[in-house]
Amino acid sequence: MGTIVKRRAEKIDRDILKVLNASNRPVSTRVLCQKIGRAWHSVQTHCLKLQLAGKIDGYKISNINVWELKR
Repeated sequence: MGTIVKRRAEKIDRDILKVLNASNRPVSTRVLCQKIGRAWHSVQTHCLKLQLAGKIDGYKISNINVWELKR
């Protein structure tokens, strides 16, 4: 992975974690997209990666993916 791509990916991860840290409740992928200005697919992929790394929890409510910091 190139340096620029890696830095961009790390920034997206940091932005997601910052939004989740500021929220008292789980946040949907759609709301994360709106807050950090990224495409849904990109945010969803990064959230899944953060979940696999053990940094966040994710689950579905109806057909909506929601995320929160690991407690």
